[in-house]
Amino acid sequence: MENYSNDISSRRVKVLEKHEFTIEKELGQGISGRTFLVKNTDGDLFVVKEVNYRDNVPLDTVKNEVNILKKLHHGYIVAYEDSFEDVESGHLYIVMEYCAWGDLHNKMQAQKRIGFFEEQQIRDWLVQICLALQYIHENSVLHRDVKPQNVFLTEDGYINLGDFGCATALSRADAYAQSVVGADLYVSPEVYQRRYNSKSDIWSLGWLVHDLCMLDVWADFIDRRRLHANSMAGTTPEISERYSEDLQKLIKQMLSRNPKHRPSADEILAKEFLREAVNRNERIPEVLEQKFMSSIKTFDEAYTAHYKAFRALVQDWGKTTDSLEAIHYRATAGSLSGAVIGTAGGITAVVGAILAPFTFGASLIVAGVGIGVGVLGGATGAASNITNTVKQKSLRQKIEKLKQEYESVSAPILDSLKTVRKLMTKIIKFHDFVRNSTFVNVQMSWRLGRTTVAGVTEFITLGMLASFGRIAVQSAKAVRAVAAASGVLSGLLVIADVAFIVKDSREIHQMRQQWKTDDPEKVKSNVLKSIAQMRKTHKELCTVLEEIKETRQELNKYIEKIWEDQEIESSNNLT
Repeated sequence: MENYSNDISSRRVKVLEKHEFTIEKELGQGISGRTFLVKNTDGDLFVVKEVNYRDNVPLDTVKNEVNILKKLHHGYIVAYEDSFEDVESGHLYIVMEYCAWGDLHNKMQAQKRIGFFEEQQIRDWLVQICLALQYIHENSVLHRDVKPQNVFLTEDGYINLGDFGCATALSRADAYAQSVVGADLYVSPEVYQRRYNSKSDIWSLGWLVHDLCMLDVWADFIDRRRLHANSMAGTTPEISERYSEDLQKLIKQMLSRNPKHRPSADEILAKEFLREAVNRNERIPEVLEQKFMSSIKTFDEAYTAHYKAFRALVQDWGKTTDSLEAIHYRATAGSLSGAVIGTAGGITAVVGAILAPFTFGASLIVAGVGIGVGVLGGATGAASNITNTVKQKSLRQKIEKLKQEYESVSAPILDSLKTVRKLMTKIIKFHDFVRNSTFVNVQMSWRLGRTTVAGVTEFITLGMLASFGRIAVQSAKAVRAVAAASGVLSGLLVIADVAFIVKDSREIHQMRQQWKTDDPEKVKSNVLKSIAQMRKTHKELCTVLEEIKETRQELNKYIEKIWEDQEIESSNNLT
């Protein structure tokens, strides 16, 4: 059993690494499988749900969850990232958005020890979950497992409805699903009759809001189960008088035994006493907007301070590549005297080569060993293995300096751009709350007909969200390309000190013709592969420079507004 467990763990690591994820830690284990916190190659964190579809959950059920997640794009729903299957072990992996502050269940446990939740906080969570339910119900999806454990808290303070493992897609939202699912204490009466519709999710939400208001009752399992049993018979639970009559009344309506008497998500959001909460939450969260504007400012400062130096270093990168190629050429083909290049039995050979030392900038030590010629199966064959141990102090110093300067000027730009990208990805989720409008003096209100709060800059439109998606993808490519380039430089510091190997005379001939390539697959020696990779990376970095420049130009309207607001604020502080 232990060996089996180790095999599964080893396979899990390999499968995840194949898809460019590394495990940070295990988050939990349930009936259907396990969840892990993972990191991708960009350093972004995600949650991976590993489901065993052979022993625990049928594959069709798991794929149903994936198909539902794929089509859900909403600010208050956990975002789907990817999924892949390991057929050999019988596991399917679902990659989802990571919510750093855990689930609402843990938040409730912590809050019970220090007091109770304020009504405004409860109203905000109620509205956020309702907006998520409104969206999925409009898309003919039932969640069927609304409970605190499936409501997750983001680091930006809002919630995400998650775990759609019990969800089902129907032809109509009011049609009934024919199965019994969901946690016992949040299941509605009609579910036991195998008739589940959108109003059943409202019942579960009603109990969730009850528990937020009544943490002491919620924490007493026996008392909580008794209240649930009474509600199934039509007796609704009492709510603490510290909460408004409107909220108490709404909870009782949501827990009506007859589904027809429960309000829909639309009707809940239309309640007059929830208007302020709806206005606060039916929009891009203010904290996201503030972080976004701050990230743009940081990016602009980094761009202004380092872009020119970054561009100069990329140019120097190209020159260094040419220098390294020239050194290698002189250390091999360029230093051969009296060499005879021919073929025997169709196999290229190098015969009679005499190595000669030479100088390039500073003294270069060249040592040569061995050329072998052999006969096999009656056919003459030859294999060249011309090895030159090269150490060029000035070149190594140049590469070391280039690497240090490259990282120092690229890091501020790319780190800030990475932050901009992450925030854009989050903001894009709230596209449903953004109306399509045009720039007016570079400032736009994206609230649905509501007035902008004083002191908060808000000007995101659907048109800009479209560009966010493009910029996010563009910046992700740039970050990866620059990180890869740093790795290439690290490799060159090793190459500069070790053996230069040329495998056959064709490569020598190519160097004699000063043949250049940016495709590492077209050459055989380690050194030439590295030079080709350098040339390829240089081309990519030239593209990256243009993409960073274009990104700044696209963000320029925001940048101008940020600095304008800062000048106004500074002026106001002086007066």
